[in-house]
Amino acid sequence: MSENNEETTTIGARLKAARTAKGLTIDDLQQITKIQKRYLIAIEDEQFDKLPGDFYVRAFVKQYAETVDLDGNALLEEYRDQLPSVHTETIVENVDEVQPSRVASREQPASPASRVRNYLPTIIVTAIVVLILLFIWFMAVRTHAFSSSSTSADSSSVQVSSSKKQSSSSKASSSAKSSSKASSAKEQTIKANGSSDTAYTLTNGADKNKVVIKSTKAAWTSVTTNGTQTWQGTLKADGSHTLTLPSNATTVKFQFGNATATTVTINGKAFNFNPKNSTSQVRTITLTIK
Repeated sequence: MSENNEETTTIGARLKAARTAKGLTIDDLQQITKIQKRYLIAIEDEQFDKLPGDFYVRAFVKQYAETVDLDGNALLEEYRDQLPSVHTETIVENVDEVQPSRVASREQPASPASRVRNYLPTIIVTAIVVLILLFIWFMAVRTHAFSSSSTSADSSSVQVSSSKKQSSSSKASSSAKSSSKASSAKEQTIKANGSSDTAYTLTNGADKNKVVIKSTKAAWTSVTTNGTQTWQGTLKADGSHTLTLPSNATTVKFQFGNATATTVTINGKAFNFNPKNSTSQVRTITLTIK
């Protein structure tokens, strides 16, 4: 009886018990955390030597714990004697070995020839700009001298042309205001594609849609835009993350590791991606933007 109690107090057994309590399999955990299945099994079996290194042991354990609603930092502190420590001495020695060569390279003085080569592009560009300005000044003086002789003859035609331009500008402004009113009358909508509860379509959205993801519990989320991952991370309880989709976004895929504890708003309006109140925690939602 005492042997069973001792086993359940190990870090591997505690993590496995928390995962089982949440109803997650090793495959579910691999999909949520993106940690390879063999590393997750090694953590539960406390075979830490099978992980890539001591740093990854603590990082993977912390991410595993937060995914199954445990406090990662507290767990690392509680079981610090069972976990390998991260050795920083080797890193410091490597930095000391490389540093002298960097200092030496910075102390080498630049030769006069190299200084001239550095400033040569600036000198050339400045000369070109000066020549262009002189040419523009010459043409302006010449044009002014020519136009002054015909100013009185053309004054009436200029007035007529000016009045036509003002009328045209007024019509264009009125047309732009009408177009603006028509576009503002359209409201953003997000509707399911038929009877599906995993595929939706966004219409009348912004040029760059603003997405806010919030969670009431620890929840992993991934956002992929046009086939390219835009963001992924694990939110803490009552945490949030804001991201702006690119203007060319047409397809957005949301992957939720804890969907029942996660909410999403797009341009300040709620995106109800679970209208059927599904209790499934791991869900993938596709949003088409038109």
